[in-house]
Amino acid sequence: MGTIKAAVWSLLSGSFVYLYMTDHFIKANWIALVWIVLFATQITVSTTKKGTTRQ
Repeated sequence: MGTIKAAVWSLLSGSFVYLYMTDHFIKANWIALVWIVLFATQITVSTTKKGTTRQ
């Protein structure tokens, strides 16, 4: 699972940098938005899992 997460983050980061550097700002903004949503989801799930294991 960690390898898949790393591949997704790398793909998103690489795509954003490529689009931004080639002046495709609108597409780069969409990639950034997806990145932010996935990051927020990952943090939320991680925090929720840590909260349920404590007693």
